[in-house]
Amino acid sequence: MTTTESAAVEPADGQPAWPAHRSGDARAADKPVTAVRFALSAVRRPSLVDALAVGDCARKALLRYSDGHPVFSGYDAVGQVMRGAQHDHAWFLPADDDGDGAIDHLLVYARGGFDLAALRALVGLRRLWGYGVPAMSMTLGALGSPDELGCVRSARSGTHTSQLGTATVWESLTPFIPPRHIRHRANGVRDAPHQQVARLLGQHGRPPARIEPLAPEQATPPRSRPIAWEHFQRRRLAGGGSRGADVALGFRLIFEEPVTGPIALGYAAHQGLGQFIAVA
Repeated sequence: MTTTESAAVEPADGQPAWPAHRSGDARAADKPVTAVRFALSAVRRPSLVDALAVGDCARKALLRYSDGHPVFSGYDAVGQVMRGAQHDHAWFLPADDDGDGAIDHLLVYARGGFDLAALRALVGLRRLWGYGVPAMSMTLGALGSPDELGCVRSARSGTHTSQLGTATVWESLTPFIPPRHIRHRANGVRDAPHQQVARLLGQHGRPPARIEPLAPEQATPPRSRPIAWEHFQRRRLAGGGSRGADVALGFRLIFEEPVTGPIALGYAAHQGLGQFIAVA
């Protein structure tokens, strides 16, 4: 199901809210909403190279609408980083689903799910703007989980996205920016980019993968406009994040068993860099 007017049902027992409508058939109320997908429209949609700026603007907008909800800020009630749940706060992941080089969708994902207050802020998000980002209209398209909303690239549709697919082969959509500096030693290179990718996969609970370099023109179709990785915005205008060498790289990840997304790694991964999409 897709809808531009999704409502939230407030349960009597005070548990997190669940949408009155979800993609697909009705689901049990004990299954959390972990993924919310918006369609973006504008006179001129931003290029995919501006994914970081769009992701940052989405985070700031939802912080405003939710009065700084921890799932959007990544900080607890006393201002401490939620280290024990570092991957449970939201990811703001712009995408170019039709492959024309412009951003057309935004995925907001939180592994632990969204409670009632967070869902209210998400449902209320109607416009997006900010420095380096044109004013855009936001249409709430679908709510649910990766199982409900995911697909591989070749099967993309208005309700499903390869950001949430289940596949053995994943390819870079936006460039990976190493969070650590590459160190050259007499006995070899330490923290090479592919080594950092492997380490981050493990930190995110992903199984080991064969990691191959990927040039934009080598990406699996349908992707009609290859964009050089170095053309992407690669530094946040404000905010933190560990950042190493100023390089932008693409990779293909090949797992032994199917893995479900989203996968985003490296510097500014929560704001749209380092994204991978399911291709096979």
